[in-house]
Amino acid sequence: MATAEVRNGADDYQDFYCAKVEWTWGDGTTSEQQDDCDPYVAGTSQIRRRYSNEHKFELPGNYDVRFSLLQGKKSVGGAALQVRVRDGIATVISR
Repeated sequence: MATAEVRNGADDYQDFYCAKVEWTWGDGTTSEQQDDCDPYVAGTSQIRRRYSNEHKFELPGNYDVRFSLLQGKKSVGGAALQVRVRDGIATVISR
């Protein structure tokens, strides 16, 4: 399971509010999710701070995994890490 957490910043940060989530797994596959949200209201709307997803790598190797928050087609936030898969076990090797 992969988990991404948004730390710091305002709880009502408009760019992150109701953003589409994209996981790029580095093996040619992606996963996307978008919540159905009420319209943004400054000072009231709360951003989501924790995201998780599961992915099964079919082959051993090193994979560049990317987490992105998108508004339309524009990336507004993200993170990347490299994962090594051996014998069915995934290990983070760089962030």
